[in-house]
Amino acid sequence: MQAVTISAMDLRGSIGDVLNRVQYTNERFVIERKGTPIAVMIRVDEIERLERLERERDAELFRMAKTLAERDGLQPFSALLDQHAALHGERLELPDHG
Repeated sequence: MQAVTISAMDLRGSIGDVLNRVQYTNERFVIERKGTPIAVMIRVDEIERLERLERERDAELFRMAKTLAERDGLQPFSALLDQHAALHGERLELPDHG
Protein backbone atom coordinates (compact mmCIF):
# COMPACT_ATOMS: atom_id res chain seq x y z
CA MET A 1 0.00 0.00 0.00
CA GLN A 2 1.38 3.38 -0.98
CA ALA A 3 1.48 6.08 1.68
CA VAL A 4 -0.63 9.22 1.42
CA THR A 5 1.37 12.44 1.74
CA ILE A 6 -0.08 15.17 3.93
CA SER A 7 1.34 18.49 5.11
CA ALA A 8 1.70 19.12 8.82
CA MET A 9 -0.71 22.03 8.49
CA ASP A 10 -3.35 19.88 6.79
CA LEU A 11 -2.84 17.19 9.42
CA ARG A 12 -3.67 19.69 12.17
CA GLY A 13 -7.09 20.27 10.70
CA SER A 14 -7.87 16.62 10.02
CA ILE A 15 -6.10 14.64 12.73
CA GLY A 16 -9.25 12.75 13.74
CA ASP A 17 -9.96 11.66 10.17
CA VAL A 18 -6.33 10.67 9.58
CA LEU A 19 -6.20 8.63 12.80
CA ASN A 20 -9.42 6.84 11.82
CA ARG A 21 -8.03 6.06 8.38
CA VAL A 22 -4.82 4.71 9.92
CA GLN A 23 -6.72 2.61 12.45
CA TYR A 24 -9.60 1.29 10.35
CA THR A 25 -8.28 1.18 6.79
CA ASN A 26 -4.59 0.63 7.57
CA GLU A 27 -3.60 3.66 5.49
CA ARG A 28 -0.14 5.11 5.95
CA PHE A 29 0.65 8.81 5.93
CA VAL A 30 3.88 10.64 5.22
CA ILE A 31 3.78 13.98 7.02
CA GLU A 32 5.66 16.81 5.38
CA ARG A 33 6.78 20.18 6.60
CA LYS A 34 7.63 22.69 3.85
CA GLY A 35 7.72 19.84 1.34
CA THR A 36 10.18 17.74 3.34
CA PRO A 37 9.04 14.39 4.76
CA ILE A 38 9.47 14.49 8.55
CA ALA A 39 7.40 11.61 9.94
CA VAL A 40 5.21 8.67 9.06
CA MET A 41 1.93 7.72 10.69
CA ILE A 42 1.23 3.99 10.70
CA ARG A 43 -0.68 1.55 12.90
CA VAL A 44 0.98 0.45 16.12
CA ASP A 45 1.04 -3.17 15.01
CA GLU A 46 3.07 -2.15 11.95
CA ILE A 47 5.77 -0.45 14.01
CA GLU A 48 5.84 -3.43 16.35
CA ARG A 49 6.32 -5.72 13.33
CA LEU A 50 9.10 -3.49 11.97
CA GLU A 51 10.85 -3.42 15.32
CA ARG A 52 10.60 -7.22 15.59
CA LEU A 53 12.08 -7.58 12.10
CA GLU A 54 14.93 -5.24 13.04
CA ARG A 55 15.68 -7.28 16.18
CA GLU A 56 15.61 -10.51 14.15
CA ARG A 57 17.91 -9.01 11.52
CA ASP A 58 20.33 -7.77 14.18
CA ALA A 59 20.33 -11.16 15.88
CA GLU A 60 21.06 -12.90 12.59
CA LEU A 61 23.90 -10.49 11.80
CA PHE A 62 25.40 -11.12 15.22
CA ARG A 63 25.06 -14.90 14.77
CA MET A 64 26.90 -14.58 11.46
CA ALA A 65 29.58 -12.37 13.02
CA LYS A 66 30.03 -14.87 15.86
CA THR A 67 30.42 -17.74 13.44
CA LEU A 68 32.98 -15.88 11.33
CA ALA A 69 34.90 -14.59 14.35
CA GLU A 70 35.11 -18.03 15.90
CA ARG A 71 36.07 -19.62 12.58
CA ASP A 72 38.78 -17.07 11.83
CA GLY A 73 40.01 -16.62 15.41
CA LEU A 74 39.07 -12.95 15.50
CA GLN A 75 37.76 -10.69 18.24
CA PRO A 76 35.71 -12.56 20.86
CA PHE A 77 32.00 -12.36 20.20
CA SER A 78 31.37 -11.05 23.70
CA ALA A 79 33.39 -7.96 22.74
CA LEU A 80 31.06 -7.38 19.78
CA LEU A 81 28.07 -7.64 22.10
CA ASP A 82 29.71 -5.14 24.46
CA GLN A 83 30.26 -2.73 21.55
CA HIS A 84 26.63 -3.08 20.45
CA ALA A 85 25.43 -2.42 24.00
CA ALA A 86 27.62 0.68 24.23
CA LEU A 87 26.31 2.01 20.91
CA HIS A 88 22.63 1.14 21.32
CA GLY A 89 22.10 1.17 25.07
CA GLU A 90 20.84 -2.40 25.17
CA ARG A 91 22.50 -5.77 25.33
CA LEU A 92 21.44 -8.34 22.78
CA GLU A 93 20.61 -11.73 24.17
CA LEU A 94 21.03 -14.33 21.50
CA PRO A 95 19.94 -17.93 21.58
CA ASP A 96 22.74 -20.43 21.98
CA HIS A 97 23.16 -22.37 18.75
CA GLY A 98 26.16 -24.39 19.81
